[in-house]
Amino acid sequence: MNPFSYGTIVKEPYYFNREEERQRIVATLSGGNNLVLFAPRRFGKTSLVFRAIEELEKKGFACIYFDFMPVYSRESFIEAYSKVIISKQSNIQKAVKALAKLAKGIRPKLIFNQAGNPEFSMDFIENKINEKTLGDILDLPENLASVDKRFIVVLDEFQEINKLNGENFEKLFRSKIQQHKKVNYLFLGSRTHLLNDMFNNKGRAFYNAAMLMQIGHLPQKETVKFITDRFASSKIIINQSAALYLIEQAGNIPYYIQLLAAEVWQYVIKTSLKINNELINKCAEKIVDLKSDYYYEQFDRLTSYQKKLLKALIKSGENIFSADYAKQFRLSAVSTTQKAIAGLIESGIIEKAEGSYFIGDPFMKKFLNRYA
Repeated sequence: MNPFSYGTIVKEPYYFNREEERQRIVATLSGGNNLVLFAPRRFGKTSLVFRAIEELEKKGFACIYFDFMPVYSRESFIEAYSKVIISKQSNIQKAVKALAKLAKGIRPKLIFNQAGNPEFSMDFIENKINEKTLGDILDLPENLASVDKRFIVVLDEFQEINKLNGENFEKLFRSKIQQHKKVNYLFLGSRTHLLNDMFNNKGRAFYNAAMLMQIGHLPQKETVKFITDRFASSKIIINQSAALYLIEQAGNIPYYIQLLAAEVWQYVIKTSLKINNELINKCAEKIVDLKSDYYYEQFDRLTSYQKKLLKALIKSGENIFSADYAKQFRLSAVSTTQKAIAGLIESGIIEKAEGSYFIGDPFMKKFLNRYA
């Protein structure tokens, strides 16, 4: 079985342990503070958070994970958020009765399927969701928690609350959160520029609402050990130099390290060849080939200036708004570059970390090197 895993929430033994970051998340939330976790796409933040959840639950916290991505309306939020909270209660029937008393604008229902398992649903009493009903649902974790059983609510893709009447929803949510005494919140998302603005912009409701934490690239020494150990579990040897090269080709991004390592393992297990830089390159190019149609489609949608800027970013993502950078890569005015960068970030093609801009997918970067 392939000793590397990607594309889902990664758990032991496939998980690369960010021990320091995990400890800080657990300490912050268990200590009664809220936290915002920033990280570019594919840096492993969701897997990290689920590791922290496991530890928090061992400490006696009731942890609720809610993903805002599927939410498309206030009604869908109320139904999905209520369902995930109710499902975490030890006595679901009691919790549904409590919800009926706490939120007058909805009619919660509990039915039992053929297997005898309870299934939760609800009807809306009014055609339009009012602020009172929405506020009642936002207060639900606080009202169901107890002094002995505090809640930790993890809100993934939190920037997507912009779909729910924007700043009005933000203001209501913030006003509720700051009153909660038995619940703490962890906010995270993949569109870091939007999340950053929500918590760092003085004009936004969530300004200073939580402690900020950013996770970056993996530590090199520990990553090499992880790679060599995982290959060794299949009796495959990879030396330090080749492991470092694999990390470099994957952009030192957890998801892509696992992806490339999985491809290398699959190739070696069939051929019994020795892992070296040439073999790693061959496997990386195979990934590019497999994804080339997708990359071409993304590239084809861009403006001519965005394509030109991407070619510049292949070479350097430092000081991109400087006069020297514009001169070196024959770019236009700073305002034009800023607009192009904003569009590339919005599309998810580029990311920003530690003051530098980079193409988020290292295999797309290879594709651009090949064709752009």
